Amino acid sequence: MRTTPANDLRVTKTLEAIDTTFRTMMLEKGFAAITVKELCDRARINKKTFYRYYETLEDLLAEVMATYAASWRRRTGHLHMPEDMAEITREFFLFGAEQDALYDAITCDPVWDAIQRSLQDDASGEHVENVPAGYTPERWHLVYAWQSGAVLSMYRAWVADGKAIDIKEVAELAVQLVCNGLSSI
Repeated sequence: MRTTPANDLRVTKTLEAIDTTFRTMMLEKGFAAITVKELCDRARINKKTFYRYYETLEDLLAEVMATYAASWRRRTGHLHMPEDMAEITREFFLFGAEQDALYDAITCDPVWDAIQRSLQDDASGEHVENVPAGYTPERWHLVYAWQSGAVLSMYRAWVADGKAIDIKEVAELAVQLVCNGLSSI
């Protein structure tokens, strides 16, 4: 990851240009098609400048993903599964609605599934060492897979439908379905 002088406006503008250009290119062509040369040409910087802040494009991608994950953790770090499942479900929709087009692309397009899973694991902390009391790792893995899969599927459908339903309504529908099942509606 990069280190930067705290109050250097030139550095700030350069990093913003790299970030904006990278996000635009991710949406246009996907990560695998981006080259450092094209990114630098479009951001109007030279390659040396890029490499001053990032060793690889993967480092830049990791920084973007870490930004989303850190924002999610700040928002939901006080919540715990399974007891706060309703609030976590609700927050997933509200958080997603506040993010940019790249977040929706990563979250909704199956082409991005590997990146999305990595982001989800980083943001949720769903790891073997975080198994709630009363669950075996295997049982918790199944519960977590069902909850996260159901919520992700609903979010993807909501985005695919052009976000036609109000965010609060869709979030509450997701909470009802995840927490109470189909019989709740």
